[in-house]
Amino acid sequence: MATDHLMASNVHHLVVSALAAVRARVEAGDALLSSEDTLKFAFAWQLGRLLGFNDNYRFDFEVPAFAASESEDMFLDLLAFTDPRFRVAFEFKLPKASVSHNSNSTQTRAKICRDIARLTHLVHRPGNDIQVGYFICATDERAYVSEGKKRSNPHYKTYDGTSYPASTIIEPGRPPNGIDRPLSFPPHDVRFAWEGIENIGRAELSGRGFAWLKPIKVSQGWSPAP
Repeated sequence: MATDHLMASNVHHLVVSALAAVRARVEAGDALLSSEDTLKFAFAWQLGRLLGFNDNYRFDFEVPAFAASESEDMFLDLLAFTDPRFRVAFEFKLPKASVSHNSNSTQTRAKICRDIARLTHLVHRPGNDIQVGYFICATDERAYVSEGKKRSNPHYKTYDGTSYPASTIIEPGRPPNGIDRPLSFPPHDVRFAWEGIENIGRAELSGRGFAWLKPIKVSQGWSPAP
């Protein structure tokens, strides 16, 4: 399998491998993961490494990919390609607890679902050169990986084992933490499968105790489970 270009035949392998390399360095203590921006950059660098830092490798952060009327946020986290006819869109989330409090898990769960809907919109937009999208996430909080007893907007589900059937439409959420419009998912199943859940809260990991979501692929048609 050629690895110096991003293409339909190798993109999933490359994305999974790049995230695995980021995770390995973080868990070994060889890399920091202080923010979502750090995750974006580390991933883009590892993807480039796997591509042999091909001269045709292009990546850009905060790409204005959405019209103001299409989304609350006009900017895509990352766009990457080696051939402009096959562009790959990425959205990232890194919800982390601070010393004083946890993140707003209700709002962030909603935004995770919104990111998948945003990628679905991009991939299916007519005349678009974005062929596939990926949602990438890690967290040091159990609220995202275990359902527990959620009372506020419980329909935004990101928990381990959650599966959304093809073409799911998530109903609007209630304020102040919900998304005020329905969210359309892709025409294939979307499954949340987390790895490293047992690491969350382990003090001996010195802040490296993250659970890692298997990359969620958003494609133009039916997508078999990898």
